[in-house]
Amino acid sequence: MNWKERMRSMTREDFRRKVAEVLEVESVTDDTRFRELDGWCSLQAFGLLVMLENEMGVRMDIDTFQSIETVGELYGQG
Repeated sequence: MNWKERMRSMTREDFRRKVAEVLEVESVTDDTRFRELDGWCSLQAFGLLVMLENEMGVRMDIDTFQSIETVGELYGQG
């Protein structure tokens, strides 16, 4: 299974819930620009990358991650 298939093995709703946990916010939508949230920092960026790897088995390179702006793009990237 490639990483694109792994990303989609989690429902979009479950993915948003996990992202919200990492970002320590109540909820996020596909349009949420995570870098614009209050408190955004490199630790949260790292947390998202760790969540992708631990929960979904997806390793995303930093250049790809830096090009992503929204939660929906993060879910659909690949």
